[in-house]
Amino acid sequence: MQSWKTRPYGKRSDADLTRAIGLAHERAGITERAAEQTAQKARVLEDRLAEEKASGWTRGQAFVAGAATVLDQAQAKAKEAAEEAGRALNAHREAEQKDTYLREYLKPKRGLSFIERRRARLTLKQLEADIRDVSDERAALRAEAGRAAAADKARDAAWKLVRESSLAGQFRDLDTDKPAPKDIEVVTARLAAMRERLPDVEMRLDRRDAQTLARLRGEVTQYTDAAAQSRATVAAGQAERALRQAIATKYPELHDIETKARRSYLVEQKRAAAEQSRARAQESAGYHRQPPSQGRSGPSMGR
Repeated sequence: MQSWKTRPYGKRSDADLTRAIGLAHERAGITERAAEQTAQKARVLEDRLAEEKASGWTRGQAFVAGAATVLDQAQAKAKEAAEEAGRALNAHREAEQKDTYLREYLKPKRGLSFIERRRARLTLKQLEADIRDVSDERAALRAEAGRAAAADKARDAAWKLVRESSLAGQFRDLDTDKPAPKDIEVVTARLAAMRERLPDVEMRLDRRDAQTLARLRGEVTQYTDAAAQSRATVAAGQAERALRQAIATKYPELHDIETKARRSYLVEQKRAAAEQSRARAQESAGYHRQPPSQGRSGPSMGR
């Protein structure tokens, strides 16, 4: 019969042995459940990837297809905004030209004398008609210039399409989680950058799925190994406990000898550990109490 000193759990007290078995049993249950839950996640992902492979349509490809549709709509809105902004700017410039023409050319002619108007072959009635026509044109152009608000609305709508779609999570470096840029040219440039980077997003998503599956499989292996180790601990602890019970039944004297020897061993272990702890504490205290080294004194004062 193997000595209690050389058995894997022979040196444990009965209480410590029972506690070790209980903890190992609990750990085994936890890791087995974790292994099963992780394996289920892996199976779901495996099934989805298998379906994608059979259909020839991966998650990355599906994402890019949906993203391209969103970008088509957003870029159409951005184009509308740019056109509206261009019309508004041109109308503003033309309105300023009409205003300058009125102020610097037509309206001053109201101060001409009858003879001066006759020389200029301009009647007062014609002058007032010209002033009225140009004023009406200026008013129409100013109204057209007011369409800048429509340009802003179209710009915001373009950015909102992206911001509220799955694209936003892939392009946060382009501030898709923030309000629309004020400059429509910036919006247009960012939408173009998103479209250009769609192939990279497709590859990244598909690669991420493969990496996730590999990670899940690795975690299942780790959980399974940990559960097996805990079950082995339970089995070894139960074997030690059964052996002690058998020795107590068949060889009561040997059981008493082992029990006393084990108790003495544990008492000695505790005493040695306490001494080591005190020695370390004394060493640490002595180090902190050590006075600083005396430095060399400075030169004495002369008389």
